[in-house]
Amino acid sequence: MKRTGPLIVLVLVLVVIGAVAGHLLGRGGGAGAGGVKQLTAIVGSEKLPYFADPDVKAALARHGWAVRADAAGSRQMPTRTAGYDFAFPSSKAAAEEVRRHSAPKGDNVAVFSSPLAVATFQPIVDLLNSAHLAERDSARVWRLDLKALVDANRRNLKWTDIPGNTTRPVAQNVLVATTRPADSNSAAMFAALVSQVTGGDLGAVAKLFTDQGAVDTTSEEPFESYLGRGTNFAPMVLIYEAQFVDHAVNQGLSNGQTVLYPNPTLMCEHTIVPLSDAGATVAKLLASDPDLQRLAAKHGFRTADSTLTAPVFAKVRPGDAALPDSIAGAVPEPDYDAQHDLLARLEEKMA
Repeated sequence: MKRTGPLIVLVLVLVVIGAVAGHLLGRGGGAGAGGVKQLTAIVGSEKLPYFADPDVKAALARHGWAVRADAAGSRQMPTRTAGYDFAFPSSKAAAEEVRRHSAPKGDNVAVFSSPLAVATFQPIVDLLNSAHLAERDSARVWRLDLKALVDANRRNLKWTDIPGNTTRPVAQNVLVATTRPADSNSAAMFAALVSQVTGGDLGAVAKLFTDQGAVDTTSEEPFESYLGRGTNFAPMVLIYEAQFVDHAVNQGLSNGQTVLYPNPTLMCEHTIVPLSDAGATVAKLLASDPDLQRLAAKHGFRTADSTLTAPVFAKVRPGDAALPDSIAGAVPEPDYDAQHDLLARLEEKMA
């Protein structure tokens, strides 16, 4: 019985040591094997394949770093940053939202970019073309006419209403499957695009989302459903172009998988908010290291150096047209205040 007190003290000491060590490891303060410092990051789900890539891990390790990435919708991040070294949402506006709700350690860092795109299938593209909802641009890249899509949705155009449709004889509205704007950057940016082409018609914007019913919260979820279930999930899925390119290069296309670009589309700058000194260091490294930028291109992201992107995109030829070298007609990202106001009003409209 006399030994019980010292044992309790010893256990408590070990618990405290373990807790302190865990905290340091989670905030860039601990070293793993070979002196590699461990960081944790909260990132948009579309970037998980990048951080999981063994080559990315090796490139980071050469500089003495290891990153554990946890996924979240970009617009969920502002309330989830505790314990992370950096947040990596999918646009400047989303990064500013995170910044205003946290204690950043340095300036935001734009690392790479990717335009909004629509994952679909060639027979669906042909059907959309027959319904005057999609057409080729001068570079023979397929574009989805957002204004025409909104007009079709206003009159509740269903797939079965398209003349001669034997491709998708389903009595469902012609829609792009998205995530929820309040949770996910891709849907928030899509809402901004639709708002622009409708002249700010909030009712039309809301209808494109509410007509879908229940939706996912991160951009990777509907894309995985597109890959696994095809048109049984949805004929059109809003994605980042990088997701499609990553899949095409690293797994290969099948079953007529192809991509459309909304017209207009929007280029999203994937931007890091550093939340620790170590996070600030790694943010700059991800944006500047040639190997890490080359690997970003391998996963479909557009880098500041287009010569890194070009050989990757040259391998991807959905349908019978190459991917665009540049995104013509892309509109600028909305600034934080404009986006915040739009989403607040849209949430009220969708409630």
